[in-house]
Amino acid sequence: MRVVLDTNILVSALLWRGAPYRCLLALQAGLADLIVSPPILEELKAVLVTKFRHTVAEAEEAAELIQSAAEVVEISGRLRAVPNDPSDDKFVETAQAGQADLIVSGDRHLLELGSTADIPVITAREFLDRLVR
Repeated sequence: MRVVLDTNILVSALLWRGAPYRCLLALQAGLADLIVSPPILEELKAVLVTKFRHTVAEAEEAAELIQSAAEVVEISGRLRAVPNDPSDDKFVETAQAGQADLIVSGDRHLLELGSTADIPVITAREFLDRLVR
């Protein structure tokens, strides 16, 4: 199974020990493959620095941790798939470019889609439930 985690899930996985953290552990353990793109990693670093007051070095280290457990795909940034929040388009485009099976998100704009381009958008808990089945 190939999976894209949105920034909300990545930040939660790095900072707290809830369902997003367990998702990241499962991916690091090889239970599924994580797909990321440079824009996702850049947003992760920006959020850690601006919203959570991490240093640039700490944010870089976090992004490197995620990248080391992932396949990085390039995207064009031209796809328009999330009309209510175009900044979320990068997750859909990453999923398409990486041939992902799922997008795991905590973002309401992505979750409202239900699926996009035949790729389901699900919560962290739903992802964990699928891994157990």
